[in-house]
Amino acid sequence: MSSRVRTPNSMLASRSRAAEGSVLVLTFALVTAFVSCRSRSYTLVSDEYGFSVTFPERPIRQTDKNKDGLPKYLWTLYRDDYKDFYSAQATSYKEILPTEGWVPGKEVGEVAGIELMEGRRFWLRSAKTGRQVVAVETTSLAPSAGIISTIYIIDGSKLISVTARTRNENEKAWFLKSLTLLR
Repeated sequence: MSSRVRTPNSMLASRSRAAEGSVLVLTFALVTAFVSCRSRSYTLVSDEYGFSVTFPERPIRQTDKNKDGLPKYLWTLYRDDYKDFYSAQATSYKEILPTEGWVPGKEVGEVAGIELMEGRRFWLRSAKTGRQVVAVETTSLAPSAGIISTIYIIDGSKLISVTARTRNENEKAWFLKSLTLLR
């Protein structure tokens, strides 16, 4: 009767196969977790205002009127007992909005005690049409809420903004970078 003797080489091969199996199971679990996290996301598409943005979850929509009496739409998502906040807002005005030297929300922020820490202007381009519009990105510090990051799009008489307040820098960047022009 012959019995098989385990040699160091066969033991190493057995451990190697077990390690490969463990890595495969771990990889599958991580991919599944990532996909399920992103699968809860919600892409808001506004044909009326010509933009889209992807929220981490489905936001709540509210409708109001702006100072000109025109519709104003606000989509908000609060998470973790209101610590994390994401929003998109869109409205139109009767007049063309200024683009030079104007920092959106500056006056309101000063009244509310919100400090503008950083701001930059840039051109946001539609991948579909190549059209460009003025965008302003701001980072503000609210005494009771922390750091707030906003991108404003000034498109003629339309004003669009997306805002994120969260300690998760990756999720904030993902949300803000998801903002796109449709036309």
